[in-house]
Amino acid sequence: MADLNPILRREIFPFVERPVQYIGGEVNSVVKDWDATAVRFCLAFPDTYAIGISHHGSGIIYEMLNARADTLCERTYLPWIDAQDRMRKAGVGLWSWETRRPVGDFDILGVCLQYELLYTNVLAMLDLAGIPLRSAERRETDPLVLAGGPGTNNPEPMAPFIDLFYIGDAEAGLPAVLDEFTAMKRAEPGLRREEKILRLAAKFPFLYAPAFYEPSYNPDGTLREIRPTRSELPAVIEAAFVEDLDAAPSVVRPIVPFAEAVHDRVSIEIMRGCPRRCRFCEAGHTKGKLRLRSPEKILEIARAAIAATGYEEITLLSLSSSDHPELFRILDMLDAEFRDKNVSLSLPSLRTNEQLADLPALLTRGRKSGLTLVPEAATDRLRRAIGKDIDEQHLIDGAREAFRRGWMSIKLYFMAGLPGETPEDLDAICGLAARLANLRREFTKGPGQINVAVSTLVPRPHTPLQWLAMPDEAAIGETRRRLRERFRPLGHMHLKFHHIERTVLEGVLARGDRRMAAAIEGAYRRGARFDAWDETFIYSKWVEAFSAAGIDPAWYAHRQRGLEEVLPWSHILLGLTPEQLRRQYEATLAAL
Repeated sequence: MADLNPILRREIFPFVERPVQYIGGEVNSVVKDWDATAVRFCLAFPDTYAIGISHHGSGIIYEMLNARADTLCERTYLPWIDAQDRMRKAGVGLWSWETRRPVGDFDILGVCLQYELLYTNVLAMLDLAGIPLRSAERRETDPLVLAGGPGTNNPEPMAPFIDLFYIGDAEAGLPAVLDEFTAMKRAEPGLRREEKILRLAAKFPFLYAPAFYEPSYNPDGTLREIRPTRSELPAVIEAAFVEDLDAAPSVVRPIVPFAEAVHDRVSIEIMRGCPRRCRFCEAGHTKGKLRLRSPEKILEIARAAIAATGYEEITLLSLSSSDHPELFRILDMLDAEFRDKNVSLSLPSLRTNEQLADLPALLTRGRKSGLTLVPEAATDRLRRAIGKDIDEQHLIDGAREAFRRGWMSIKLYFMAGLPGETPEDLDAICGLAARLANLRREFTKGPGQINVAVSTLVPRPHTPLQWLAMPDEAAIGETRRRLRERFRPLGHMHLKFHHIERTVLEGVLARGDRRMAAAIEGAYRRGARFDAWDETFIYSKWVEAFSAAGIDPAWYAHRQRGLEEVLPWSHILLGLTPEQLRRQYEATLAAL
């Protein structure tokens, strides 16, 4: 293997922004002997280093695989555009951060599909690594491309580019997959990659090998079926789920980045799944049943991670942290352990429930700049319809207590475009935000600062709202115009929206079928990448790609699905059955 270090130091690093993000060698990174390990796994996060290094799921996989004596796991990220340009000019392929090994040398390339706007980034990483974009064109020496993460909830738009999709929790089955891969590699070193893919998919019910599944379509363009072309493969892929979160691997030696990261702290998952399962929420319906991590295990992880990093903040992760039945005990134990060590505690966005008023008292150490709450809708009618079972008085009590204890601001998340939404429902967002802001006047002069973020409903796969049409651009624009008018007189409030065209693109990709792959590749060939970034998102590239592929984006995003229609993700089972989802959908419409 040629030494990349001199080329990188001479041709790449002096000419790019923040070169420190590319050098590797961070605290807690793991370097193993290439020749002494049976399986070499490259873990790829298809976004910048700052985002990828902060991804908790990647940290779990990295530690879990490197804990195996026979497995080597190294990392790679997508270099920023300036570095990509320099790499192409210098003839340098994508490398691993630990040892500068070309990504194409690994046995398996594990790609995290965290959200749809990363899809062109995945193609950019394959291209930079010298790996053909499409699975059918790959050589015997190319790594197996294994994709996991939320993007696998509907794998079809990326199906031609991925060899195997891993559906569900990596901790539950990835070690067994690597055991089987190792056995094949040792027993049959000349086994063709196509046979490896087939055998793995046939053995593990949570692996989906799209090359061995064939979609067919009705005359009106809707999907007729997706059927396996080999008898040994299942018609339905069933997700793998961790049963015991205490026994599952956790991140106890987080990698401490040299460059700035979006989350520079210890993160501990305290709960997986959600007891609420709001009807719009994909994560709540695809993460499996509720599993709790015990306070004792959380404290054990925190002690190890703080000792290994020196971080001064711990954040507790879950879909709904305030629903952990022992949350107060967890916070008390962590506070007692770290009170005198200058380590603060934080929680992500909080569900509004009866515990909310008590939480500010337990989070008084460290920064108190803002508290994030997620009511989603501002009227009881809409909240009941979408299954957001909250009491507005709990929200008021929690906000009042936060202001009383010195919090300066509150961030509220709302969703627009919900079924049955009226102009009055939108106006209520402003009314609720103003009411919360004025609570601060009880303790000091002037209102509190309220930051309101309003997203647009994307009817997501595997949710009861998956059959709905999402609002079109005109409707989204009208909603935003009305909200801006209502908020304009309130200078202490800040209103934020997601980019309209990016929101629509997310809906198109999330609800697409396998034909969408042509548009994804077309957009990439036209220069689309980093589509989640304002400075690099150019929607016209996607418009051109859709046109060239013969795809009408509105047909995917803004079309109401029939209840009997075969959906592109119908062959993936992640939780509730289609019949259970249908009953909840009908209950939503009945509530409205």
